[in-house]
Amino acid sequence: MRSGKYIIIGLVIIVLTTSLTFASVITWRKGKWPGPWPKQLKEYRQQAVVIEVAEDIQETVFELEFKKREEFEKAWPEIINLKTKGAPLILEKSPSKYNVSGTTAETGIRILWHSMNPVIMDDGSILRASSVDFTSLVSQTGELPEYVIVKDGKWIPYDGQDDSGSRHRARVDIVLITDANIVDLNRIPLPADTPIIDRRFSK
Repeated sequence: MRSGKYIIIGLVIIVLTTSLTFASVITWRKGKWPGPWPKQLKEYRQQAVVIEVAEDIQETVFELEFKKREEFEKAWPEIINLKTKGAPLILEKSPSKYNVSGTTAETGIRILWHSMNPVIMDDGSILRASSVDFTSLVSQTGELPEYVIVKDGKWIPYDGQDDSGSRHRARVDIVLITDANIVDLNRIPLPADTPIIDRRFSK
């Protein structure tokens, strides 16, 4: 009887832990579209998956799959303009899994966007990474930090060392999920001033 009691308690703990873990990642379809996005992308909202991440990393992710090559190539010029200047274009092979949410996109794009979540300061004031111009944090090499943290009431670049607070995405990166059919790198222009991170052949 006693061992059965411990088993039940253990199962309850596992369930509660799992619920708390996944409570900080919310996924939905046809979600809200950021205000500054081009109107030309409005028609693709119905096919988007939106992921709000509120863990150690704070960011909003938009997964947008395309079923037709013509549809993707029409949207591509607007999509690439969403990327922060100097931010990398990341190439991944179809299908591509976003490990935080476990969602998989067959072909299309994944936009790594600013978090919509606020940072509430001790004095009650609110900071939002989504409403800040981080150009003042550009490094000497001209790169904007991928993430920032709040220190002494100000946003500072995350240096990989200070884990005293959540990391909020400062720049917008684009993940291009290629299948050589709908998304064919030979058929779309890639910005000349954009660093390319090729993960298509990574294990």
